[in-house]
Amino acid sequence: MNNKKWLLLSASLALSACGDNNKPVTVVDVVTPTPDPVITTPEPSFPFVEDPVITLDSVKTGIETSSPIGYYLDLDTAAPTLIISLSSGTKGLALGDPDVYVKFEGLPAAGENPIFDCVSFNGSDNNETCIIDNPKPGRYTILIDAYEGGEVSDATLFATTSLFKSSELCNDMVRVRIQESVDENTREQLCQTLIETKSRFETVLNADRSADVGVPVPNDLNNITNINIFASLSNHMSWVEHLWDSDNRSGIYFETAPTEWYHDSTILTFNALEWSEGRPVMRSLAHEYVHALDGRYNKEGGYQAQMGWWSEGLAEYIGTYYQRPYQMLFDSAQETKYTLSEITKPEIEYGSFYDWGTLAVAYLIESHPETVKALITNMRAGNWETVASDLDAFSSAYQSDFANWQATSLVDAFKASAKPLPLNQATQINGRGGWLFKVSVPANAPSLTITTTGGSKNVDLWVNQGESAHPALTQDISCQSITPDSNEEKCVIAAPMEGEYYVTVGSDFSGADIIDLYVSACLGENCSVSKPDPITTVTPTEPYLPHWPQKGQLGTCSLLESYGRSTAKVDGFSLQNTSDKALNLYWIDYRNGTKPTAAFQTLPAGETFSSDAWRIGDRMMIGDLANNCLGVAIVNDTQNHFIADAAFAANAVDEAPIPVATAQIGSCALLTSYSREGGNAPEFAIFNQSETPVTLAWINNNDGSLYYGSYGTLSLGDHYANSNWRVGDRMALLGGEGQCYGVIDLNAQSNIYVIDATLFN
Repeated sequence: MNNKKWLLLSASLALSACGDNNKPVTVVDVVTPTPDPVITTPEPSFPFVEDPVITLDSVKTGIETSSPIGYYLDLDTAAPTLIISLSSGTKGLALGDPDVYVKFEGLPAAGENPIFDCVSFNGSDNNETCIIDNPKPGRYTILIDAYEGGEVSDATLFATTSLFKSSELCNDMVRVRIQESVDENTREQLCQTLIETKSRFETVLNADRSADVGVPVPNDLNNITNINIFASLSNHMSWVEHLWDSDNRSGIYFETAPTEWYHDSTILTFNALEWSEGRPVMRSLAHEYVHALDGRYNKEGGYQAQMGWWSEGLAEYIGTYYQRPYQMLFDSAQETKYTLSEITKPEIEYGSFYDWGTLAVAYLIESHPETVKALITNMRAGNWETVASDLDAFSSAYQSDFANWQATSLVDAFKASAKPLPLNQATQINGRGGWLFKVSVPANAPSLTITTTGGSKNVDLWVNQGESAHPALTQDISCQSITPDSNEEKCVIAAPMEGEYYVTVGSDFSGADIIDLYVSACLGENCSVSKPDPITTVTPTEPYLPHWPQKGQLGTCSLLESYGRSTAKVDGFSLQNTSDKALNLYWIDYRNGTKPTAAFQTLPAGETFSSDAWRIGDRMMIGDLANNCLGVAIVNDTQNHFIADAAFAANAVDEAPIPVATAQIGSCALLTSYSREGGNAPEFAIFNQSETPVTLAWINNNDGSLYYGSYGTLSLGDHYANSNWRVGDRMALLGGEGQCYGVIDLNAQSNIYVIDATLFN
């Protein structure tokens, strides 16, 4: 057994594109290039198990991780990658934190002088993953080394060469693995994006702002960053959860112990087809790579939580919005404003690192290069107390200047960013945030028509004569076109003046990828401009991992985990209860793998649940009346008729427990407008234990009006449960004639409400 020592060193990105504000700090180790430790001769007695053979894509279950054990895999042909994955088994138990060592044509060893070609020295308890790039045919020996305290006999091991279709060094610092098959042009574009990002990183943090441009932090061993690009969001969520034990759903960077022999630098991202209506876009590639460069060249050790504003702000500034001031001006005009001190301490929530962190980083870089140089010098040396005290002094001294910079410099930079928009020519737009153009109009033009068309997500259009327009600036605007959920925007200026008209195209959500959108200008009210054919859209291939049950078969409760869900609904999803016991049905939240406090339906013995509203990838937990998990169904693309038979329900409890309230029902004085907060309200369920039927209605936060929706009426023994309501939301409890009995005001702790006779006294 080995004594494992490491720092929890990780930098992570979870952009707020789908409302994901939970940012786990995780240690993940995936691939270590040529090992650094001294090679020693392994002990002659290698701990092979009785049946040590591993076959590709064949899952081996019931593995004991309480003592060191060995396996081997014979690879017949070369492949882009070889992945060896150890995870918790069918019972979903903790593994006891083992580590995995792999050696080609030799025996691996753990200990103070380990021997390996790949090591997974993961701080997580449930997942260990080794990835070997461009493996040669031959024997790969695997050592699962137990960590002290491991007493588990339920691990799962499998190996595959089929996940990534390619693995190539883009340059001497980046290895790119791609799940889907892409052409040479696409691979070159990906590589060029990374090369340009590094060049931009060095341009921004040049000699005026860093004393050691291009020089790694002393003793940093992460000379290669591994970038893993999955074929879709659903593939990303499924594989990242299984291989790295992460519920990330927007792209993430992991850095593990950069000065240790088990160092690692890994990016996990994906082709965001589900978010772009099938238009290919590699999500946040530059942003994530800036995280790796920041760790490699600017900061000693791993992720520093107190510098999260810098990490995300720098990645947004260099990777997304460099010389694109529309979004920074928009962010500075938010109703809630923060001071430099609040940003740099930091006293803001993680989600604000992406906007206010970007503003603070941009202000430092553009207005105080000498401060940035001192900051990076101290970060490289690991002088974190000095960093904190210097930032505290700087933030207090320059707050008024920071506010003035937002009001003047950001506005000037936006106005200066206009690019020419030729008449009668379609100009393509790709990216995030907003864009400013200017079009020259000749004298005596009958009218000017500006249009946007095609592309993903939603944009709005502003056109103004003589001066740039921005939604954050108070001014008269010649024309604006704001059509919800549409990119088909149009502005017609009758009898335009000779000169320049400014055209602003802005995304209504900064995290949205605008792909293959066109903006054009022409003279005349009914004029039009031809544009190229739209890019070919792609339908995502939904994942189905080797350790999952056969399609149409119920799996174990280990499948209570985060997952990816498709936009495609399935026909004929059903669950037949052929047992003699009633069963509870739950939708498992794809974001975090949890079930609601109460079931959405109780399925009596002999009956069948069916629905056409479930999506591919969705998971249903089948439980007993005491809310214990019995199994999980995964909705898939081919076989979605599931059967819960007597054997499945053999251990089911057939009596429901009496619900215990964790929150109190408020008075009807709460039937007013209110402010909704961010984040989902945990454990939201309402149980009616009274003989009085109660109707449920959402209270509109804007005006206090009632919306009955499909929430229904609860009779004795009925309940309502949902995991998607937000903290601060309110629900009214009403009688048959609309009279109010009470109001539920959802909180951030627990929201189990019990209706009994006392409510009506």
